[in-house]
Amino acid sequence: MFDAVGTLIYPNPRAEVVYYELGRQHGSRLTQNEIARNFARVLKRHAYKLRTNEQIERDRWRQIVADVFTDIDESEPLFRQLWNHFARSTSWAVYDDVPDVLAELHALGLITAIGSNFDDRLLAIAKELAPLNQTHAIFVSSQLGFTKPSIEFFRALEAELRLQPHQLLMVGDDVTNDIEGANQAGWHSLLLDRDKTEYAEGTSHSLGEITSSF
Repeated sequence: MFDAVGTLIYPNPRAEVVYYELGRQHGSRLTQNEIARNFARVLKRHAYKLRTNEQIERDRWRQIVADVFTDIDESEPLFRQLWNHFARSTSWAVYDDVPDVLAELHALGLITAIGSNFDDRLLAIAKELAPLNQTHAIFVSSQLGFTKPSIEFFRALEAELRLQPHQLLMVGDDVTNDIEGANQAGWHSLLLDRDKTEYAEGTSHSLGEITSSF
């Protein structure tokens, strides 16, 4: 089981670049650095709630955009443009190591799936973005009703895949959502740290390292 953003895919251009460029079209005069700082701060303020659905996620991102752009009175048109931008597969790129790793796992006869706190836009993105469209299943929290790291999220995936906790490995870049959540559910876990800031045991710095355990 793979996380999506930061593990398999990343926004291209980066989120702060898109926010800056589209923000200027709607009258914002914030610099790109100011937007990046606001974005990081606001994301922490509007962290995922335990229970979720499509409307909750859409409203969460609506509030994130409003709080990032402190110099825009009416942010709804900008929010809609940003929402639609990140709904397109062309706004995302696959990390270079992903195709080979997924191909190798498939050759070994292993089930590969995606479990993400994204909303249902991920389903359309993955459908058009190889090799994500070759995974066996894609699960998003907004449809499951629970977000990572809640144990309900992981139990829902077990039920859908008809597998037991000890049969599942979670690979992701978020210590709390991916690793602690998986461990609490009795799964195996592997932290992916592409920026090489963590050097603890059980941490990998590229997806290519995970195949050595099979």
